[in-house]
Amino acid sequence: MRTSFALLATTLLLVACTAAPTAEDPSAATSSSSEPVQGSGAEMETRNVSYEGTVKPAGISIYQQGTHRLLLPDGRFILLESSSVDLNGYVDERVMVQGSIRPTVEAGGVIMRVDNITFLEPRSEASSLSSSMESSAAASSIASSVAASSKPAVIQTQSSAADAVSSAPPAIDRETLSPEVEALAKTMAKDKTTDDQWTQQYCTGHIGFCVPVHRNWYYKSFGTTTSALWHMEMSSADIASVYAGPIQVDLYPGSVSAKKATDGQVRVQGSEAVGFREWTDNRHFEISAPANLEAAVGYITAHVSQYTEQ
Repeated sequence: MRTSFALLATTLLLVACTAAPTAEDPSAATSSSSEPVQGSGAEMETRNVSYEGTVKPAGISIYQQGTHRLLLPDGRFILLESSSVDLNGYVDERVMVQGSIRPTVEAGGVIMRVDNITFLEPRSEASSLSSSMESSAAASSIASSVAASSKPAVIQTQSSAADAVSSAPPAIDRETLSPEVEALAKTMAKDKTTDDQWTQQYCTGHIGFCVPVHRNWYYKSFGTTTSALWHMEMSSADIASVYAGPIQVDLYPGSVSAKKATDGQVRVQGSEAVGFREWTDNRHFEISAPANLEAAVGYITAHVSQYTEQ
C-alpha cells in the first residue's frame, strides 16, 4: 500500500514539472501581467520626434501597420499613421513629420503616429490647387469659432518672402475671441512661466528656428500662409484647425521698426499682447495672444533661437 502511494506521488510530481514552460520554449508561456510589452502600444512611444523625407503609400510589405511610409534620405523608411493629418495630401512631397514613434509589431520596423507635418520645398501646381481647395473647406469649418477674423485659411504657396504682405494684421482679432479660444487662454494663463516649465520646443530645420513650448501645452505648425512666412500655434488643448490656438507665432518679412516696435518688446494693444523679435535676412517674429497671456508671450519672444543640427 505504501509502495503504491509513493509511486502515485512520484508520478504527479513528474507531471507538474514537465507542464511548466521553460526559457527554451517561450511560446508555451502565457502571462497575465499588465506590464507593457516592447512595441505593443502607446506606453513605449517616444514623443516629439521629427524626421525629414518623402511620403509614399505604404505599399505591400511584411508590415501590417501604417497607411504610408516616409522614405528617408539614406534609403531607409519609417511607417506613418495619423488620426489628425490627411497623409494622402503629402504623397511624393518632401516633408518634415513630427510625432511619436514606437517599434512595429513585426521585428525591425518603426512607426510614427504623426501629429504635425510641414513641407520642405515648394509643391507642384496640382498639389497646391488641391491644398487651396482643402483650405477653403477648413475656413468654412472654423468660421463660427473664429468670428470676424480677417485672416484667410492656410494655403501653401510658391511665392517668395518678398511677395508676402509685411503689414499683415494679427492672426486673430482679439476683440472677437470665440468662447472656446477665450476659455483656452484662461486655462493657459494659470500655468507658471518660470524657466523649468518650458520643457518642450518646436523647431524647423527648413526655416532655421526653434521656439520654446510650455510643458502643459500642445503645438502645431501650419507652414507658410498667405500673410506669414511661417505660422505655428500653441494651446492647452489639441489644435485641430488653424487659428484655434490662443498663442500665434508668425515669421514676417521686414524689420520690427516697420511696426514702430523695438527688438524684444512686448506691448499690449487693446486686449492683445504682441511680442516683437528681430530675425535674420530682414525678417521678424510676432508672437501674439490674448492680453492675459502677456507673460508667456514675453518668455517666447525672449527665447526664440537659431535651429542647430543635433
